[in-house]
Amino acid sequence: MLGVAFIIPCYNEQESIGLVISEIRNIFPSAGIFVCDNNSNDRTSEVAASAGATVLFEREKGKGNAVRRLLRDVEASLYVMVDGDNTYDLSSVNSAIDELKANRYDLMTGDRFAKLGKSHFRKGHGAGNLFFTSFFRIAFGIQTRDVFSGLRIFSRRLVKTFPLVSAEFEIETEMTIYAARMRLPVSDFPTNVQSRVNSESKLSTYSDGLKILIFSLRLLHREFPMRLYLPISAITAFIAVVLFAIPYSEYLSTGQVSTIPTLVTSTIFVSIAIVSLFAGLILKEVSNLKYEQRYLSYLGFPR
Repeated sequence: MLGVAFIIPCYNEQESIGLVISEIRNIFPSAGIFVCDNNSNDRTSEVAASAGATVLFEREKGKGNAVRRLLRDVEASLYVMVDGDNTYDLSSVNSAIDELKANRYDLMTGDRFAKLGKSHFRKGHGAGNLFFTSFFRIAFGIQTRDVFSGLRIFSRRLVKTFPLVSAEFEIETEMTIYAARMRLPVSDFPTNVQSRVNSESKLSTYSDGLKILIFSLRLLHREFPMRLYLPISAITAFIAVVLFAIPYSEYLSTGQVSTIPTLVTSTIFVSIAIVSLFAGLILKEVSNLKYEQRYLSYLGFPR
């Protein structure tokens, strides 16, 4: 089994993947390098193989699918995940690995905001990253400052107990939230990003931002159900009380109720509030049982 394995999900990165592999070889000559070609239509796999990497293939498009294939088939004590577009500075990875081992972290994230003024983000990406990171800190209790960073170091036992379900770029978010839900020891390390070479980002600022927002609601439902369903219950209960006040006031004044539709609507909102509350409570217990089993599995893997 390898000591350190670099895993690189790739889609159409023939111009840059060779540079990434070369940089890794210079800094980590003994590390294993594994590239997953995510159904590219260029020479990504050929360039990667020529540069000395082991190439795997995943036909189902999506970064999450490529990472799942890499984590499934690569055996190592430590994993370093990096994008194949040659935008990440890897100079701090060696010291980050030493820090991870010394402090027994399970996940370390490359923080692109640690070196202000040195990272290059597409227009809107920096602001979107800050917004979602703040949102995830509040909603999920994550610790990292850069939730979408594609540069990650993680332990073997995190990999072997991580139930990766994301198919696309949400993989980084899912991994960060999983570590927070499991209360695993995590930290950040400094990095920065540089401009791409002869390629463009696969991300769309607004449509992918909407996808991430929808995905975050799904994660709340799955991981922290009460943080989703309790507010829904409270809001619908408040609406029900406001609506009920209309026919109730009329009844007190006249002894009759003519606003039957309003009364019915109020009853519907009361029902939604009750169902949401109990759904949250039931899902919370299911989630707790699920994570108890995952934590026992996690403890079963030696460091």
